Amino acid sequence: MYPKAQKPAANPNKPKQLTIAVLGRHMKISCPAGQEEKLQAALSELESRVSNTKYQPGVHGAEDVLLMIALNLCNELLEAKKSDE
Repeated sequence: MYPKAQKPAANPNKPKQLTIAVLGRHMKISCPAGQEEKLQAALSELESRVSNTKYQPGVHGAEDVLLMIALNLCNELLEAKKSDE
């Protein structure tokens, strides 16, 4: 008889596949090992921004909501860069 092949040990540094939901849409994403809490914090921030944005006048549909959030985040990033100079 041949010995049974052993399964390779799980790599603790291997990215994990996680499923997230944003605006009713589910997506599988890869998350580096040990970064799950940061991802959850980012997802919570996004959900908060979605809630604050989707009821603004002139914002219709998921694409508009996400576009407004992206523009606001870019503006915040540019302001932060400017204040660091």
